[in-house]
Amino acid sequence: MIAAFLAGARREIAFLRGSFWDLFLVVWLPLALLALVAVQMSAGVMRDLPVAVVDADGGSVARDLVRRLDASPGLHVAARPKDMAEAESVVRSNRAYAIVMLPQGLERAVLRGEAGRVLVFYNASYSTPSGSVLREVGAVIQSQARTLAAQQSAAILGPGRVRPAPIQVQSRILYNPQASYELQLVALIHPALLHLLFMVAVVSALGRELRDGTIGGWLAGPPREAVAAVVGKIAPYVAIFLVWGALATIYLAAFRGWPVEGSVGLLLAGYVGLYLAYAGMATLIVGLTLSMGQALSMTALYAGASFAFAGAVFPIESASAFARVWSALLPYTTFARLVAEQWMMGAPAAMSVNLLLILMTFAVVGFGLGLPQYLAASRKPDVWGRR
Repeated sequence: MIAAFLAGARREIAFLRGSFWDLFLVVWLPLALLALVAVQMSAGVMRDLPVAVVDADGGSVARDLVRRLDASPGLHVAARPKDMAEAESVVRSNRAYAIVMLPQGLERAVLRGEAGRVLVFYNASYSTPSGSVLREVGAVIQSQARTLAAQQSAAILGPGRVRPAPIQVQSRILYNPQASYELQLVALIHPALLHLLFMVAVVSALGRELRDGTIGGWLAGPPREAVAAVVGKIAPYVAIFLVWGALATIYLAAFRGWPVEGSVGLLLAGYVGLYLAYAGMATLIVGLTLSMGQALSMTALYAGASFAFAGAVFPIESASAFARVWSALLPYTTFARLVAEQWMMGAPAAMSVNLLLILMTFAVVGFGLGLPQYLAASRKPDVWGRR
């Protein structure tokens, strides 16, 4: 069996050496995608998000608010349109994510002790930056409101009579206090890209033997040797993508300064479980379709949507029943939980071990159902040559 395993591995390595595009899929394309994501998210926190301010009041309160908005690290007053029609044009042209409307009579209302209203219109088409803009604008307005309230109270009662609010809320962000999108997203997007490329590579490796009609000669030995040959064929891809997973982890932890709060060993074991799970599912898809083209199409559907359904960015608990079931059928969902627990939360290792067992269950089910079908196809010439 060891000889069959090594022969299968050598067979695939030899193919990769002679195929530019297949080698590109597992070497240069992962490098390009990982680097692209790393560069795009390197800023970490959103800064200088553009807003348009329509100042219909022109008073000192409005001018002070505009200065505060522009001084906020997360905001930049990119335009000062004279009316809402011009401001709407600014947003439609993507030069601003939101409009801050300072209505006429704002300062008069403040001086009378009334509640002045500031209107904020934000572009929900870009939910993430617009949500950040809305929070930043709200924080600036509330800060100025507290300052004005203290000044008015001091003017009426005297400075010595001004007291802070009896109850204040102090909120703290757990596990990602910097609110860094780099830590939150890069740690998940990198493995999301890697597992998709890995599954495509494995499906191509297995499906190619069927497409080219070489599966019969390749798996002509006893069943145990045939199983070892298939495992050996997949092994180079597991090894290659484990290296990519380790490099992605080293990049964030060592070069970008986001240390793994939990167990590094458990996190890397999660990568092993992730790739074995998707190797099993790739074998299942190829075994069921017996067609390289159909298997690749199903792979794009199955692995391509993993990030959206993992619950790492959008809460899966509030999604439809179909979305929750689909999420549970994706190994990446389990891996994303392991990343959150071990990289960010520093959870006890015993708490995440069950996630590795879930990943191994995917592998066992995938190989257990798909491998017999694939091996049986080696004795059915009528299924060879399918595209």
